[in-house]
Order: sequence, then structure tokens, then C-alpha cells
Amino acid sequence: MRRRSLLLALPLGAVALGSCDPNAPAPPEDLPGSGAGTESDGRPDIAVDPEPTLIGEFADPVDPTTVRLPLEMGVMIVVDPGWTAMPQVLDGIFLGYEEGGDDAGGADGEDGANGAGGADGGDRLRFTALDQDGTALWSAQRPLSCTGFALSRDADGRAVAVLTDRAADGGADPMTTATGYDLRTAETLWGPVAVPGPLVAPGLIFSAAPESDDGARIALSAGTGEVLLTDDALDEGRLLAEHSGLVLHTEGAELVAHDSGDGADGADGADGADGADGTDGSDRWRLDLPEGVDASTVRVAGPIDDSRQRAVLVDGAHSGVLVDLAEGRLLAEDVSAAAYDHGLDVTVVASGRLVRGLEEDGTEAWRHEDPEELVFLTAGERLAYAQRPEEGTLVVLDTSKGEMVQPYDADLTGLLAVPELFTEDAATSVHVEDTRYLVTTRLDEEYGMRG
Repeated sequence: MRRRSLLLALPLGAVALGSCDPNAPAPPEDLPGSGAGTESDGRPDIAVDPEPTLIGEFADPVDPTTVRLPLEMGVMIVVDPGWTAMPQVLDGIFLGYEEGGDDAGGADGEDGANGAGGADGGDRLRFTALDQDGTALWSAQRPLSCTGFALSRDADGRAVAVLTDRAADGGADPMTTATGYDLRTAETLWGPVAVPGPLVAPGLIFSAAPESDDGARIALSAGTGEVLLTDDALDEGRLLAEHSGLVLHTEGAELVAHDSGDGADGADGADGADGADGTDGSDRWRLDLPEGVDASTVRVAGPIDDSRQRAVLVDGAHSGVLVDLAEGRLLAEDVSAAAYDHGLDVTVVASGRLVRGLEEDGTEAWRHEDPEELVFLTAGERLAYAQRPEEGTLVVLDTSKGEMVQPYDADLTGLLAVPELFTEDAATSVHVEDTRYLVTTRLDEEYGMRG
């Protein structure tokens, strides 16, 4: 069920939502699921059973009166997945993890009553996959340092979750491995295969040196775990992202989308570093990078929008660009972040103090220029969210006009639940400080009977 009609009754006054500096929403993580593979808070990794556990039960519901949600979300059932970091979503299935926690699942590592919300003793990560209707599908444990995960697709379009792990190789240091699972069923599709280091970019891009351009990167196939392409195979280029088998990289001053299919011939998935030479597959398109964008430092900022096949590229020194990955077309410049509102079919782009709404053809429909620099958060269900970090307030814009609105009940007090990720069907991941909740697609039939 969609919720958009409820927003039509909201006042469209110019209102900035005060949330008090200590309680201001944190800036979004640039790349959810990336991880440098370091120990967490000094706690060492321990060996865990990596095999997923099927759940198939509805996650713990949340008392709606305890969460200060945007008004149009109040009619939906809200659940607590237990995530402590921003999740990722593909095909209406969210995947996130919980680090630590006091609600242990049991001595044998089994999950609690519904398999969501409660890590085992605080010495490991627990990943949990939830359908957008609130059903907890499966969970899997990983060592604390293995926060890296990615969602992609195989050659048949199946959604694949890739989790990393640490395995002893006979030497002094354990090696990083990756394993691919069916996102819905948790069936193991391939792996574990060794990779040179953690995930360092959107999709299945791994490197031994995540904080340096000196470390060679590799791109894996989501369908087989084989190497699709490496930095070494490129002519003065760098791997930037992998998205459903499409590998995005630079070559000179060009941006290239390489369609490698479901793994290059001769790729050696066993060691995760040898094999692909970049000669298999074909280039889907090439695009000259705009003047001023440095090909040697450009990167993909944030997750790639799967529903619209769009990515934001920045180089750290200038505002970036929004690129249509399906067609190899430059959609907008002066962009540092973007999100697509399925409620109105509007693309919202932001840079500095400026937020703009774009029509499907890229025509600017509206603009909002704020008094302060903004941290853009997300957009969905006719609203766009941004933060004024200096004063600790939340700015919410109506995506039909770009006007500031007040979507929260002004008579309530408490911390705001701030949206961070929407599905096409309006399921929403929200966070209250470090706590995550999922606003599901299920209507709360008791909504009208609340006191």
C-alpha cells in the first residue's frame, strides 16, 4: 500500500525542524557496507559459523507511539531489525548488520525468538535480511571486522548478497574471503573465494589498500565469484564500481561501462586476484568526463540507485555529476548527492547549499537555496531530507515544489526518526541516532484505534 495521499493534508509552511544539536541526525555513511577489515574497538575477531540461518518470521513490531515518524508513515507497521548500521536494499529486501548487543541469542549462536534484534554476546556481527513487508528471512554471523557486504545481480537478474569473512591461510595473518548468497533464500551460490582485501567501492570491488589509489582493485562476478576485471588490465584507468555485472571504470579522461557478463573466461575465483584480463565482454558505452573532473581521483559517491540505474561521481575537489548508467548519459552537473522520489518521479540532487528537483529529461523543476551548507540524506514519498550540521536541524522539502514542510507531529516531543533509504513500494529504513527501524509495506489495522 502506498502512503502518498496522506501527505496532501500537510501544511506547506517554511519550517525547519529543530532537533537539538546533541540529537541531530548523523550524516549518512557514504558507502554502506564498506569496511576496512580492522578490529572493532580493540575487540579481536573470533571464529563464527558463517552458515546462514533461515528465519521466516515477522520481525519484532515497534510500539508506534515510541517512534517519532513522519506523519504519513504512522499508518504502517514498524519493526525492529536490530541493525546498528545503514542497510542496503535490492528487490525490496533489506540487508543490514548488528554489531554487539546484550540480547544474546543463545550458547549455540541461534537467533532469538524471531531471529532479528539481538546479537550473540557482543563479540560478532549478525547480518539480517528483511523483506519490505517486515518478514525476517535469514541471518548470518561474521567476525566483528567483517562489516563489508554488497548487493548485486547475477546474469539471470537474481539478487545476490555478498558477505566477507576472515580465514586462516597458514600464515601469520588471516586472509579476507567473500561468499555469494541468494538474497531471498540464503542459498550459497559460490565461495568462499579469497580477495585481496575489503570492499572499497559500490558493488563487488575489492582492494588490499582501501585508503590509497596505489592498491590494485578487482571486480568480482555476483553470479560466480570469478574475477571480471582488474586495475592491471586497464589502460591508465581505475575501477570505480560494479553494478549488476556492469563494471564502471576510467580510461584516460573517459568513463567506461564494461559489460562483462557472468564472469570472464579463465578467471581464477580460487585466489580472487588472477585471471581476468579485461578482454572478455564488451564496453557498453564510453563518456567523456566533464572538464574539471579529475579522472585520477574520481569515485562513485554513495550507493548506486538500482531502480533508475544512476550514479553520482565526485573527485573530492569539485561538485560531481549524475550519470545514467543504462544509457551512458550525463544527467546533471554540480551534484554531490542524489536520490529518486518514486512518489512523484522526481530526481533530487544536492550540492552545498543548493537542492534541485529534476524532471525525467533533466529539466529543473524547482530549486531550494538554503542559508547553510547541507548534508543531503535521502528522498522518497514526496519528501526530501537534508541536515544543517552546524545548527543541528533537519530540512525537509516537498519534492513537488521544493518548499519546506513540517512532516512530523509538532505536538510530540522526542528524537526524530529520520528516513535514510526507500524502496519503490515505500518501505523505509529510518534511524533514531544509532537505532534503525523498518517502516514496512504492511498497513497497521489498529491505526484508527490508537489513543
